[in-house]
Amino acid sequence: MRIQDLSSSTAVEAAIAEFDSMGGVAFRSLYGFGPSTQYYVSHGDRLYDAKAIAGVAYGYQHPSHGTLPREEFSGGESGANPVLRALGFAVLDSHSETAGAELEWRLAVWRNLLARRDSAGLVTADAVRSVGAYGNFRGIWTDKARTERVHPHGVTIGLKHTGQHYPDDLDEHGVLYHYPVTRQRGRDRGEVDATKAAASLRLPVFVITEHGELRGVQLAWVEGWEDESSLFLVKFGETPPVQVIDHDRSDEQPFRLEGNRRRRRSGTVVTRPDQARFKLEVFQRYGPRCPLSGIAVPQMVEAAHLRGDADGGTSDARNGLPMNAALHRAFDAHLFAINPDTMTAEARPGGPTLHDLGILHPKLELERLPHPDALRWRYLEWLRCTGREGQQTVR
Repeated sequence: MRIQDLSSSTAVEAAIAEFDSMGGVAFRSLYGFGPSTQYYVSHGDRLYDAKAIAGVAYGYQHPSHGTLPREEFSGGESGANPVLRALGFAVLDSHSETAGAELEWRLAVWRNLLARRDSAGLVTADAVRSVGAYGNFRGIWTDKARTERVHPHGVTIGLKHTGQHYPDDLDEHGVLYHYPVTRQRGRDRGEVDATKAAASLRLPVFVITEHGELRGVQLAWVEGWEDESSLFLVKFGETPPVQVIDHDRSDEQPFRLEGNRRRRRSGTVVTRPDQARFKLEVFQRYGPRCPLSGIAVPQMVEAAHLRGDADGGTSDARNGLPMNAALHRAFDAHLFAINPDTMTAEARPGGPTLHDLGILHPKLELERLPHPDALRWRYLEWLRCTGREGQQTVR
């Protein structure tokens, strides 16, 4: 019995159909094969363990002999692969040597995952792991042994988001993904570097969410990062970002006070596709520290618009300020504003006072300041909302 005696494409198609019918775990278990670690048959946008498919197909063609046991033939280029190719099947090598080859592999994995989604858009955990889209218990999956051929640090493949620690950072547009913080500091640093490598090489990653025994998977791109707040900006979609946001570039473009991509999804539900990017860019420009209260815990600091998103305000970082969550609420409630001439916070007449609000540093002292047009618009709006419009002159 030799794998070279497999000569029927119909037998291979029968093995593929059985794989689809049973599922990968049951199929491999029934016939005694492990999941592939390198080679996959690509058929109808789906990926299959090449060696297992070849061995089972042999049994379909030669029923008197049955499945060819995995220990009796090679699954690589000296065994099953040329036989499968000779029968017209594509065999893909997941061990990429270049960024271009890795991109093609990841897109093939994505097509496979799309093809294996159920009616709810979910896939099995095995469907994710068997093609290497995710492979361990940590949040960031790099498979450095495989991807260090493409980059010395390895290249992140999957990001798991459980929602347990930062539930508000995931939406339909992407995720603000926090750097890992574990006792394995060296490994944490390596995973951060590998995720940055995915951005620099313009390689997509897979964002994994858990839904009981099933998994949601999104194709995504690392669009930028901010080291002080330990945040990655990851955006879903088929297209890579035009530019990686790895440092503050807010002063490089003309400022426009109006203009954002706020749009309605249905009824009164409003989507804000720029919000995560706005937060990252505000942190890049000013740092993840509230200048009015002094709070410098990134998880407690938000990006506040000066001209609000609902008023058509731009998502330019110069139209924002970092504020702790409580002050952000007070700011939006017009309990205080910042005078654009003095750069000092002023409380609403009749209270609460700046002290009551927790503003310990009323003078806005930052290396980079918001745009004057944004500060002026907000202050005039505050005067109007507090019934003092026209009572004060703002230069």
